[in-house]
Amino acid sequence: MRRIVQSRVPGMAVINGARSIIATTARVAVLVALLSVSAACAPETTALIVTSTNDPLRVTGSDGMDHIEYDLIFTNVFAGPVTLTSIDVYTPNGKRLLRLKGEELKQVLQPLFGSDEINEIPSSSSVAAVMDVIVPKGEIPDQITHRIKYEVSSHPLSTLIGSNEILGPLLTVNPMEPVVIAPPLKGTGWFNANGCCVPSNHRAFRMAVDGARYVKSETFAIDWIQAKDKRLFEGDGTKNEQYFAYGADIVSVGNGTVVSVRDDMDDTPPNTPPTTVKGPGDYPGNNVVVLIQPGVWASYAHLMPGSVAVKEGDVVTTGQLIGKLGSTGNSTAPHLHFGLGDGPDILTSNSLPFVIDRYKYVGMADVNTVIDAFTTGAPLGLVPGDDTRIQRNAHPLNFAITDFD
Repeated sequence: MRRIVQSRVPGMAVINGARSIIATTARVAVLVALLSVSAACAPETTALIVTSTNDPLRVTGSDGMDHIEYDLIFTNVFAGPVTLTSIDVYTPNGKRLLRLKGEELKQVLQPLFGSDEINEIPSSSSVAAVMDVIVPKGEIPDQITHRIKYEVSSHPLSTLIGSNEILGPLLTVNPMEPVVIAPPLKGTGWFNANGCCVPSNHRAFRMAVDGARYVKSETFAIDWIQAKDKRLFEGDGTKNEQYFAYGADIVSVGNGTVVSVRDDMDDTPPNTPPTTVKGPGDYPGNNVVVLIQPGVWASYAHLMPGSVAVKEGDVVTTGQLIGKLGSTGNSTAPHLHFGLGDGPDILTSNSLPFVIDRYKYVGMADVNTVIDAFTTGAPLGLVPGDDTRIQRNAHPLNFAITDFD
């Protein structure tokens, strides 16, 4: 309507307005045909079945953007290997949100367990794609859909494949808002060494529960380790006590009730394979789980031996001491593994998105300096051009460094 009112030629305004309406209608018709092709066209054989691990979840990151998180699972039902060539993510009205192809596609493809990159999908096998769809804050759509293209290897039966393109799946974004919490630690220099939303070990961790469903227990979990003068430890780094994080106070991120406690495992020396992990329940090491609101459990893992300051059934308040940071369970250096889940068991619950109410964002560690920081004690470098700032209700992303009051 604005276009018609502002035009100096009423006749042309009406014509242009009509053309705009016609063009818009045409685009919508094309998109409806594209995204609902199964209803309009005859079914076609494909080499792949595409599903998702979960309804996409959303979180506002420390980059000021909203992130939509889920995994796509590709199962090759064909007799020969299949190579994915592109994944496009769209809103239902046809706005493209993400395109993955070439090296970017290769970086997000993984086996169902582990984070090794994959070039092709073997026959009768499944792989996963870590999907991190980034949109401006406040612009998360209600649904997203996909256009997936792939190639089938030369095979005597390749003529069975009717289409090398899949439209879908259409997914509804989970309407759950991220849970707002207080920081689980105090002090400065807290480095997110493993977290959302890149294909890190946490983001890539998938398990099955009861043979019935996938579980993503670490999508939004963070491994916190402290840096001082950008260094993670002093000396040669062979003792837990040399790490600046070791022994730090861990505090409750909200009011709640303690539902489980474990405090009987010894620390693992840095950079050595854990020897105390004998079963699933040993992976978190000494840990505390707190119900902080209906359906939301906060988990604190790898606590120092003998440091747990609460017991099952205790009612805790925000900022109350939970225990001290250690290196028990599946740990190769002192750190706090923290996350929220939709159940009390860390391994069989789905990770829930959270944001921290207030913290100082120091910057993002340069990925090229992280390995040396852990192995030689070299300082972490920061990505240039990243401003220090106070952030509210945001999730520190992978390799973010934060200060907590």
